[in-house]
Parts: sequence; C-alpha cells; structure tokens
Amino acid sequence: MASIVPDIVEQRRALRITRDTRVAWLFPSLARGYYWQPIFKEFAARCPHTVVFTCVWPGFATGYENSFAVQTLPGLGYVDIKKRLPEARRGFIVTPLSILRRLAVFGPDVVFAAGFSGWTVCALLFRLLRRSRVIIFWEGCSVNAVGNSKLRTVLRRCIAHFADAAVSNAEEGTSYLRDVIGMPEAKILCHPCQVPDVRLLRSGANEPSLPELRPPVFLYVGGLNWRKGWRYLIEASAILVRQGFQNYSVLFVGAGEEEELRTAVRDYGLSGIVHQVGSVAYHNLGLYYRSADVFVSPTRQDTWGVAVLEAMAFGKPVLCSKYAGSRQMVTHGENGFIFDPSDTEQLAGYMAKFIVDEYLAKRLGARSLEKMAPFTPARAADALASLALEIR
Repeated sequence: MASIVPDIVEQRRALRITRDTRVAWLFPSLARGYYWQPIFKEFAARCPHTVVFTCVWPGFATGYENSFAVQTLPGLGYVDIKKRLPEARRGFIVTPLSILRRLAVFGPDVVFAAGFSGWTVCALLFRLLRRSRVIIFWEGCSVNAVGNSKLRTVLRRCIAHFADAAVSNAEEGTSYLRDVIGMPEAKILCHPCQVPDVRLLRSGANEPSLPELRPPVFLYVGGLNWRKGWRYLIEASAILVRQGFQNYSVLFVGAGEEEELRTAVRDYGLSGIVHQVGSVAYHNLGLYYRSADVFVSPTRQDTWGVAVLEAMAFGKPVLCSKYAGSRQMVTHGENGFIFDPSDTEQLAGYMAKFIVDEYLAKRLGARSLEKMAPFTPARAADALASLALEIR
C-alpha cells in the first residue's frame, strides 16, 4: 500500500492543478474550423476554465452547443503586401488590440496561440504582466510552400525565443520550428491535433442527394483553387479516358473555381464521369466520404490537410500529394499511395489500380481505419492538456 499511495496523491494533485488551470486559445479565424470543436470540447472537459478567443466564429456545430466558452472580437483584417503566385499571399493579419483587455479580464495561466501572428505577440506581452505561459500552435509546413523572407524568419525567431513551448501536427512543422526558427527540441511537441470526429461529419439532419455514380468513386473535398491542385485530378481523369477507362466516377465537393471546373469537364469530355456538387455543410460531408471508394488530395501545398484524415476515419484509402503535410498519415502501398501532383500520368496510374482491382479500395481502406484509431479528439486533448500542465 505504501508504494501505491504516493501515486494516487500525485494523480489527484495533477488533476486538481489541471482543473484549476485557466487556458486561453487565440485563433484569428475559425470560419472553417468545425473540426476543432470536438477537440475544444474534450479539452474543456479536462480544463474547465478554458476560453476560445476568435474574430470569426461560425457558431456551434450540432451536439457541441456551449460545450466550451467562446469570445468573439471585432477587427479581423488582412493586409496584402505582395502576391508572388496565385493563392500565395504575402502580408500580415491585423490584430485587434482588444485581445489584451480580454486576456487581462480572463487571466489565463496558459495561452495557446495560433502561429506567429500579432495575436501571439499580444499573448507574449500579456505574459510579461501575468507570467502566464505561451504555447505556439504551428499547424505545419508544406514542403512546396513559397519561402519566407529573411525578415519574417527573424521575427518568428524572436517570438519563438520568448514562447514556452510549441506543438505541431506534422514532422515538417516540428523540423521547421527546430531547424529554422531555432526552438529547442525539448520545447516542441509533435502530435496530430487537428483530427476529425466522424460523428460530427455525419450529424446533418437532412442529407443531400447524390448524383448517379459509377464505382469506383474518387472523391475530392476542398476549395477549388490553384493551391489545392484540382486541375491535376481532371487531367489524370482525361488520361484514364484516353486509355479506355470509362467505368469510374470523380466527385468534387467544394466551392471556388466552379465555372472553370465545368469548362474543364466539357473540354476534356468528362461529362458523366466527373460530378460537381459545390459547397457542402461540414456536418453533411460524411455522406460523401461514405459514398466514395478512394480519396484524392492533389494539393500543390498544404501545411496539414485535415480532409485526408477525415477520409481515413471513414475507412478510405488515400491518393495523397507529396506536398500535403498530412501525407505522414499515408504509408505508400499500405493505406494509399503518395504521388507528385504535377505528374498526372502517375496519378492516373494509381487511379487505374483501383479501377482494375475492385477489392483494392476495401483492403487499403481497412488499413486507413486502423491507422486512424489512435488519433481522436480525446487523445489530442489529452496531449494538449498534458503539455499545458507540464509547463505550469
């Protein structure tokens, strides 16, 4: 008994400290961040004194109403300095200084701040007054992203120097924080935090109807823009048609360059094969994941790419661009294939494998489901709450 009592006492002490800890999350925008809500809910269950501060809040998803506290601030803006490539903006987020007043009223012990924006600088300024701890949440880095300027790198190094810790989804993100920004490895946690909850994805009361699809169905979910590389999937589909493959479908879910997509379908003669459904509410996306056989992410650059994990959570194999941060979740040949999106012949070849072998999608999809089992909102919240406790 003597050896067990200290452990129990320590566990109770840790639980008390965790539940008494006041935690603030600073996110300039959560407009498309519904997948964060299950994580915030789980985190607030562990640290009840938690508040999420943001300028753009889409409202609570069904089933998550008031499961954590949210405070919205006015004044979000973005100043463009330069545009080097389509979808590659160079500038900075305008930070509402009212965040300092809100933090002073709430008085957090720990602040999770997204990235290296002015919001993080405000968190560090507040740290001087309260001696709170600041943790940088760094989503990740795309290996194909436009390089940062020397000035930006220097500023990020200064911010990181005063931060107490950092957490990132992906290996590229932790490497960037360590090797480029210069944070000590002991201060960095690598853990996939942006993970889906399939219950939320299929929580819609009235699901939309699907177009008539011929299996196998290749699914694309995301914005229709240059960065996401949707045209590569169109070109690969055209190659398959030229090779004589007609019995398959490609389903695009997302908004953006919708007219350009319709034009490309017409020009490549893909009517009846490629289907477009436009924007879909997050809680209805589960219908499309369930109806698909294979998920395709042809992105040119993505710091993470939560849609890859969403598809895997529904037991789907993934054709994943080598430029997606979340490609670390895909083992080539085991639960999908990793490809160069600009090599449309290569992408078409991987798609053909699923057309020729009707059982391949199920075999690889089962492995996706297994690989996703350890990555849940509850486990992400455990990792984040433990990090908040360790640096207290």
